[in-house]
Amino acid sequence: MPPSPPAAASLTLGSSDPVILAAAALTSQLPDVDTTKSTTGLVLYPVARWFEDRYPHRSVTHSFAATAAVAVALLPLAFWLGWQMWSALVIGYFAGWFLDSFTKSGVEAFYPSRARMVIPGNPRARMAPGSTAEYWVLAIALIAMVININLLTAGGAVEVFARSFILNANTASEQFRRNGSDQQVWVKVDGIHNITNARINAEFKVVSAPSENSVIAEDPSGVLYQIGSDSSSQIKANSINVRLGDPITITSSESTPQNVFLLEWLRSIPQNAFISGSLLLEDMSEIRLPLSVDRFATLKIYGGQVELINARPSEVIGSIGDQYILAGKVNIKVRSDG
Repeated sequence: MPPSPPAAASLTLGSSDPVILAAAALTSQLPDVDTTKSTTGLVLYPVARWFEDRYPHRSVTHSFAATAAVAVALLPLAFWLGWQMWSALVIGYFAGWFLDSFTKSGVEAFYPSRARMVIPGNPRARMAPGSTAEYWVLAIALIAMVININLLTAGGAVEVFARSFILNANTASEQFRRNGSDQQVWVKVDGIHNITNARINAEFKVVSAPSENSVIAEDPSGVLYQIGSDSSSQIKANSINVRLGDPITITSSESTPQNVFLLEWLRSIPQNAFISGSLLLEDMSEIRLPLSVDRFATLKIYGGQVELINARPSEVIGSIGDQYILAGKVNIKVRSDG
């Protein structure tokens, strides 16, 4: 099999992960389980013999129906291993048999219809199975097709599919990591608040993705929540529908305040900024941070310092007061959408 199935997975998913590519390469061999003469047929001989006795070569296993069946059967892997792994397995299977439609015998792509799909229509232009022309021309054609899909869908057809059908925190986190630097990422959440047990059905704007299984998002009033399946999440989501919003710009800078009062330092920071990092204050014993278990804690005391995670300047001064900063190191992130 030429290297087109892994290439298709790489280009469609935007991934060069060798595990992802190996998964696509593995399932690209499965359509040939309908003959005992193939490598797959030799490895899975009882299964191949069963298919060989009942179906012609390149029929039922080389079809859109078989691809749909494989996609449904492997769907639990999207939740256990992530949508990229599931997508790679399905893309690999599809590419594995679709390439055979360029050979002289073609494939029964629309099974149970026995009509064979053969590309191209001119018999003289068709390639013999295993020929050098097959390996080169088919690989180039498939790669060109997948590149075109990526250009048209701004990130890949599979990415759009994930946003539409894989409605979990993993998809939300992945989408933010891919697009959050220059585009709004919104999540429509249907879930339960872990503390109050209140039903949540609302839309939030994602501001960060601390893990693969959760995001930190802002409600319309500016309150942050961690949403996902992590134990630290305030909102446990049953489903998360992701959509991409308006283009944005994000500026990020580092600040190392030293021997300065908190209020004086904060005057130089935009009020819509998110501050993350740590501050060492002169009198830590006076710090009494509010206990807010029902929302994401943007300020914490850890290791004798105040830790900030996506804290607004107003939250910092409101929680700490005008303390004297001995030393600190923080990142200041400002979004153009406020």
